[in-house]
Amino acid sequence: MDIRTFFDRHRTAIVWIFRLIVGGTFIISGLAKMIDVWGSIYKIEQYLNVWGVPQPRSIVFFVALMLSGVEFILGCMLATGSYKRVSVWAMTALMAFMLPLTLYIAIDDPVPDCGCFGDFLVISNTATFLKNVLLVAMLVYLLFNNNKVSGLFSTYTQWLEGFLCVIYVAVIGFFGYSVQPLVDFRPYKVGTSLVVDEESDDTGLDIIFVYEKDGNRQSFSADNLPDSTWTFVDREIGSSNLVHEHGDGIVIYDGDDDVTSEVILGDGEQILLLIPEMNNIDISSTYLINEIERYIVSRGGEMIGVLGTNDDGLEQWRDLSMATYPLYTADDTSIKELARGNVAMVYLKDGIIQWKRTLVSIDSDLFASPDDNTLDNLRYSGTTYFWLFTLIFIGLELILWGIDRSGHAVKLHFARRNRKK
Repeated sequence: MDIRTFFDRHRTAIVWIFRLIVGGTFIISGLAKMIDVWGSIYKIEQYLNVWGVPQPRSIVFFVALMLSGVEFILGCMLATGSYKRVSVWAMTALMAFMLPLTLYIAIDDPVPDCGCFGDFLVISNTATFLKNVLLVAMLVYLLFNNNKVSGLFSTYTQWLEGFLCVIYVAVIGFFGYSVQPLVDFRPYKVGTSLVVDEESDDTGLDIIFVYEKDGNRQSFSADNLPDSTWTFVDREIGSSNLVHEHGDGIVIYDGDDDVTSEVILGDGEQILLLIPEMNNIDISSTYLINEIERYIVSRGGEMIGVLGTNDDGLEQWRDLSMATYPLYTADDTSIKELARGNVAMVYLKDGIIQWKRTLVSIDSDLFASPDDNTLDNLRYSGTTYFWLFTLIFIGLELILWGIDRSGHAVKLHFARRNRKK
């Protein structure tokens, strides 16, 4: 039996295997990026900065949203055999762009991680290119054979499947952008302690900050960062001799002094106001920030501001917001890993993360007449919401499939009766 005969004889099985592999890869890639929309935004901006073509945040947000959503929806369509021609051709067109791009990234290595699967799965640039080669090979086969094998849904109901995919991925993206990622793939999950154990000899993993100047890249430790003439490229966890005493935790500075162990309270309540970038702030938000600060102080706790800027930026923020709380600086990448959003808040009890939220997700009315449970009422389980939305989505898909199969069976029944007559 030659190879062509083998593929012809087992066409149905091969088509379904390729559908599930390619479609599943796109589903995971799109969903991982949509869960953490901010992470996708940061990764795209990292590419654009390396290439010297920065774009407005609104454009980057739109591109991140569309790329993640299209990947997920096309993956679902292919995996279920819906829109058999359109899904394969659209994926092939997308891969025609992505394959040479990932080849360039594998060779030139402009960024250490392509971000194909967000923070859910980090693979090397070379592995990403090889993965895309395999996907393209399977897509080429599907171009000629996908329409010859029926899918799970008929032409009358596959649009409903697509509609459910759009609604599901839009809800996931809404939470990821407006509140926080429903599934946290980063080091600082809810329940993590930020308290520095100064007596511990375990320094954890090395944190290396990569900066670039005049085409040359160098690695620096967190306590030996270069001046403003250098451009930040990436933050790596590696095995060099550049070890900081706090391992892979966030490092907070007061001027040039590391004050992490002093400002993160190991006892009582504390709110961290996180501002990674000073150029994307809505000044009107300062009223709510100050209201929250007054509330936490009334409970015997405190708020501190951690900004991804220099001392001049701190003074600018203090003047604009009329801040009475202490202000410190930190590497903007560390702040973005701790919590997502232009302005975010992290609520700590005894140094342990209770919840994380973007400021825009906090209802100002809660602090107009706060009570003892106000801060606890902002707590939510993102993972619970994610699995709830996912189970509802899968359930509706199964119901739709059952209705579709039942309708198909009824049509076949009446068709047979008519032929007998």
